[in-house]
Amino acid sequence: MYGLLGKKLSHSFSKTIHEQFTNTKYELIETSSLDQFFKTRQIEGINVTIPYKNKIIPYLDELSPEAREINAVNAVISRNGKLLGYNTDYYGLNKTLDYYNIKVKDQTIIILGNGSTSKTISYYCKKNLAKKVIILARNPKSNEYNLNKVDNFKSTTIVFNATPVGMFPNNNQGALVELSNLPNLTSVVDVIYNPIRSNLLIAAEELKLTAVNGLLMLIYQAVESIKLFHNIHISDVEVIDYYHKLQFKKQNLVFIGMPMSGKTFLSNLTSKKYNKNFVDIDEEITIYTRDSIENTFKNQGEDYFRNVESNIISKYSKLNNQAISCGGGVILNKENMVNLKQNGIIIFIDMPLTLLKKCNPRNRPLLKDKSNIERLYSERYRLYKSFADITIHKTSFNEKAIMRQIEVNINEYISTKWS
Repeated sequence: MYGLLGKKLSHSFSKTIHEQFTNTKYELIETSSLDQFFKTRQIEGINVTIPYKNKIIPYLDELSPEAREINAVNAVISRNGKLLGYNTDYYGLNKTLDYYNIKVKDQTIIILGNGSTSKTISYYCKKNLAKKVIILARNPKSNEYNLNKVDNFKSTTIVFNATPVGMFPNNNQGALVELSNLPNLTSVVDVIYNPIRSNLLIAAEELKLTAVNGLLMLIYQAVESIKLFHNIHISDVEVIDYYHKLQFKKQNLVFIGMPMSGKTFLSNLTSKKYNKNFVDIDEEITIYTRDSIENTFKNQGEDYFRNVESNIISKYSKLNNQAISCGGGVILNKENMVNLKQNGIIIFIDMPLTLLKKCNPRNRPLLKDKSNIERLYSERYRLYKSFADITIHKTSFNEKAIMRQIEVNINEYISTKWS
């Protein structure tokens, strides 16, 4: 039996990754009792995640040098009647930091959390000659500090999040620390990979910092585990190619822009091109309210409409592999955009005012006349630009040209963002 052992695994991508590189079935094994697990299961090779990376050690016969030093195990194999424990997270972390050119030597490091993953990161940083490693935690141990002491370490250049705070399904949990209080910060690495961008990484991007999630680390530790389990060697070229494909598959393409800019039409076309599920937020609102958008505005008011819109966005933003068309006012609530950014690439359809004025504003409650179009454009344009990962300049109604522009911009985003 091969698989992942943990307590709650709804967030995990491990099954997808292992079955991509092997022909062996890989199970997600949830248990609340290690005793029960070892009584009922015959292990060939398993990975181990929260909360068992340390708790599993007494059940094992031997540990690799890294696992012994770190006191954490995330891979177990059965050999000659013995259970052997390894730490492949170390390998995954090393390969990820190399890929993103993040060097810990002579740097001041903050690690958020004091669990097993924190120990792996701390071990890596010390082994690679970090200047100082500071552990911040909600319940600090000896030689650690409370999270509220972050302001005492303003020389910090790299922050690692080694906690599950902000992980699916609790995506909306806020960042543990205020990154803007660390003036020398250059990089933030969050071991969370679901969502693709945690709130901590979104905050890092807003500060123009290098922001790296845990997906590549997950893939590389899986690759090292596969070598242990099956003696299969996977090249870096294969790993990085798969990393880009998996990251894009898991991400949503989120279309924003003025009413009548063609978001719904273009997101529908894009969903077919990239084999993503199409979601129209306005349509979902009409299904929920059992009424038209225009009538909902008129009978219930804009505040009610925006509340329903936010609830629906909160639901769909946690899902993967969608093309989402948003209403024009989605950007008025920053929480909406933070939620959408977590698993989404935000695409702004930038249609000039001259073209918008030529469109028929039927069934658009906020666009009863052309002066309203001008007012909304003036009020919202800056917000659209500020939230966009990609801007598509729609200067005509040439469908093929616009779709080509979307494709080129997505490819460029992927090649620069994930390389």
